[in-house]
Amino acid sequence: MELYPGLKQIVPSSLCLTCDVCCRFPEAESVLRPFFTGAEIAAIGPAADFRFDDLRGGSKIHLAPHDDGCICPYFDPVTQHCKVYDVRPLDCRLYPFALLRDENGVAMLGIDTKCPYIRDHTDDPQMARDADSVWQFLESDPISALLAAHPDLIGPYQDDVILLRPLSLRGLASPPQRRCATGDPNARLSPPNASPGNAQPV
Repeated sequence: MELYPGLKQIVPSSLCLTCDVCCRFPEAESVLRPFFTGAEIAAIGPAADFRFDDLRGGSKIHLAPHDDGCICPYFDPVTQHCKVYDVRPLDCRLYPFALLRDENGVAMLGIDTKCPYIRDHTDDPQMARDADSVWQFLESDPISALLAAHPDLIGPYQDDVILLRPLSLRGLASPPQRRCATGDPNARLSPPNASPGNAQPV
């Protein structure tokens, strides 16, 4: 069953399969390891039982040791494939977009410049259109409620993530409405307080 219809993959699979960034982490308790909701864990099936602390309420996944760091246990480092790709969680499906708090604690949509594809395409107008589409998806009633119910889906501030737009998170206190103008088909990605011509360097 498709948990998140309408959320498209941004980075071409051919590039993902040659990347050495995703699904790898420097330590077992990395704050960047993905969070799975209870429904996402259930979609994986019984094999997920020992990899999470809370099967019903959701939790971050337990990572597996690999070389000098850790990997997601569903990631195959030989083939570069995800073993649960068809039911992977929202946290993974959003990438290279990311959910995080800004320095003032406001929940934001951002885009991660650790992704090689983003470093090469930050200024593409299509990326601004994709950001607008993802933001609208996150602001839909069911997804906004999901985020409000699972605050661990929103990570801490990262200085290598470009902050794009605040999330309303209906059901929680509403943040100030700062927006980047992505309605223009020729717009470029930029931080909330910057003009399109002054996008944060990557």
